[in-house]
Amino acid sequence: MVRTICAESAGRGGRMIASAGALALAVLLASGPQGHAQSQDNILKQAFKVFGFATDAPPPADFVAKTRPPEDLHYIPVFQPPPEPERPALKADQLKAVRSDLEGVEKRHDVLRKAFPPAAKAFAEEQAAKKKPKSNAAGPQK
Repeated sequence: MVRTICAESAGRGGRMIASAGALALAVLLASGPQGHAQSQDNILKQAFKVFGFATDAPPPADFVAKTRPPEDLHYIPVFQPPPEPERPALKADQLKAVRSDLEGVEKRHDVLRKAFPPAAKAFAEEQAAKKKPKSNAAGPQK
């Protein structure tokens, strides 16, 4: 008797799972192509709206719309290299001039940084921390 009750309930459970899967597949196929899913409400999104799982996104705020470029940005495909820059590569003397300019800016900023007291203090503390050996060993145990 116990054996027949278990077998009957297992058969019903399998049929219920199969019917739920078939229903989910039907809803998925009826929802239409994925390209239209973002542009308009499909059946699946409408059903989710009814149950409170989906909403419509509000339009962006004015400051967001004003700061975005009017046209879409150029899309670079994932597996293709970006186009080469329009400007030619720098020659050796031009590259040397750029490096010397950067080194000059670096030296000016180093002078400013050393003159700023909090930066000088932080630098001194950092150097002292590097010189001090870190000891993780515990003290003598009793």
